[in-house]
Amino acid sequence: MRILFGSCLFLALVQSATLWAQDPSALERAQKHYDSGVALFESGNKEQALVEFQLANEAAPRKENIFMIAQCEYHLGQLVSAREHYQAYLAEETPGELADLARLRIEAINRRPGVFAINTVPDDVNVRIEGEGQVVSGQAPNEFRVKRGRYSVTVSKPNFASETRTLSIEVAETKPLFFKLEPIPAHLTIHTQPSSAALFVRGNRTQNPYVQDVPPGSYEIYAEAPYFLSKRESILLGPGETREVSFPLTYVQRSGRPELIGFWTGMGAVSGGLAVLTQSTPESLTQKPLSTSTSILAIGMLAGGLGLGVLSSTTPLVPNYIRDNQALFRIGTMWIGDVEGASLAMGIHQSWTATFLGGLGGLTAGAFAGWWLDDKSPNYGRVALIQSAALLGAAAGAIAVPASGSYPVSSDHEYQDEIKQRLSWGLLTGLNVGLATGLAMAYLPDQRGYGPSWQRVMMVDLAGVTGAVLATAVEVCSRKASYCADNTGNVDRRTARFALVGTGLGLVAGWLLTMNYDRAHHSQNEMPMLSLIPLPGAVPVETTAGTTELLPGLTAHGRF
Repeated sequence: MRILFGSCLFLALVQSATLWAQDPSALERAQKHYDSGVALFESGNKEQALVEFQLANEAAPRKENIFMIAQCEYHLGQLVSAREHYQAYLAEETPGELADLARLRIEAINRRPGVFAINTVPDDVNVRIEGEGQVVSGQAPNEFRVKRGRYSVTVSKPNFASETRTLSIEVAETKPLFFKLEPIPAHLTIHTQPSSAALFVRGNRTQNPYVQDVPPGSYEIYAEAPYFLSKRESILLGPGETREVSFPLTYVQRSGRPELIGFWTGMGAVSGGLAVLTQSTPESLTQKPLSTSTSILAIGMLAGGLGLGVLSSTTPLVPNYIRDNQALFRIGTMWIGDVEGASLAMGIHQSWTATFLGGLGGLTAGAFAGWWLDDKSPNYGRVALIQSAALLGAAAGAIAVPASGSYPVSSDHEYQDEIKQRLSWGLLTGLNVGLATGLAMAYLPDQRGYGPSWQRVMMVDLAGVTGAVLATAVEVCSRKASYCADNTGNVDRRTARFALVGTGLGLVAGWLLTMNYDRAHHSQNEMPMLSLIPLPGAVPVETTAGTTELLPGLTAHGRF
């Protein structure tokens, strides 16, 4: 303290001796501020002393003022500024006691370390500080002391992306640094089955397939598709993890409920029309105006269709869910049973009442048979094949009556009943022959194969109808009179024969032309059929050394 006081007194004397060369008023103000600064410095009020020395230097710049400013800053901890002012003083004054003190202070300041105050998210990260010939390492959050210089600061943590910053630090400087490390992204790939499913990741609709780099964490995956059960699953991805997710949906066969309701509606309309016919005679209907007869018949059909349609949709006649092939199978058993009963009743007793009751009985029996044999129903295509064969057989049986010359030729009052009888027996016979053929085609082949699709069956049917129409047109156009009846009013047997032959040729042509239809438009999901035919091939054989070698031999492959 004595040395410091002596230095200040010496500076005061020197300052007084050199002020004569400047403006007296400025010198006077500078001297007052300087003297006040010395007094404050000696009393320990370094902050106010610094202000007074700064005012003195502004009024009359002198190296002595610079030295005292450096002294105040040094004691106040403003070491960077103090070093600059010491160096400024030494630029003008190199010898002497005060210059030696300035050098000592500069050396002491240069030894004071700087501080990197590092905070991080997450915690417990590794820190490596390199520069100025030294390496400092540790874990953050923490403070790291380094000497003045330029450094490279690297923070890292397993499963997180490291981060590096290059920066300078001064003596006694505290430099706060904040690092937020991002987790290493994961790679997520999602494939759904079917590929057309709507895919949601974390509740957001996204592209399918999904291939993205994503932040680690939990992911909820949801997918939905028509005729498939929706599926939801959560997965957890770690940093840097690569995950490929196969997301198959469980197939749910389409419900045939709409077809069943439509069938019952149609049957109700037919039953309503037949009910009108059973309550009247053809003579009574013909005696009324045509519009009135048509209206009565239409009202009966509309009432029956709406009534049975609504009844079927609200009763166990139509389940809330039924597989589409089972629904079509039930429809087939019901309409075939209905036609069987109606045609049989018409053949035995040629009245509309008997026909109505016979059809009702056949419909009931067919409905029970369809329900009882649900588990025996084949796939959708084979069910369509059965009904197609039955329908074509019924039509062919009816046409076969005039084709065989069995169409009645009588013209008395029993003529109409005889027509009904013979056509009914022909329709019934053809229906059963067609039904037997369809059942054989559907059940006798290997059931592991899908069989023809319903689209192909429809195309073959259209080919048969087209053949019948073309053949009939050719036969009619080849005659002078364009009628399908002979001079006695009977249906021409030649026309009927042409129709039958045309139908047969059309069916054969349609079947041959559509042989590759299913192969081109439908993928086969079934396993290959079992093959027991030995073929040359390579047989894997385990050796005595425990390894496997391929040896030539005969193999049979397939599903066992």
